[in-house]
Amino acid sequence: MTAHPVTLLRTSHPSSGKPSRIRSLFASLMHEIEIRRALREVSALDDAAMHDIGLTPGNVEDVVRCGRH
Repeated sequence: MTAHPVTLLRTSHPSSGKPSRIRSLFASLMHEIEIRRALREVSALDDAAMHDIGLTPGNVEDVVRCGRH
């Protein structure tokens, strides 16, 4: 599994101070793409590897989206 850098985007225009809806939408889209990429990578692991890191096939999406609790 490779680590993918996450780029933080500014969500406001420098002159207005208001969040740009387009930038916000783009940032949300990029975040979802990164989550789906991580889901594919983790889901590609076999059950033994997932067990070694404390995951089950049923909780992969929750862990990727929300982190471990």
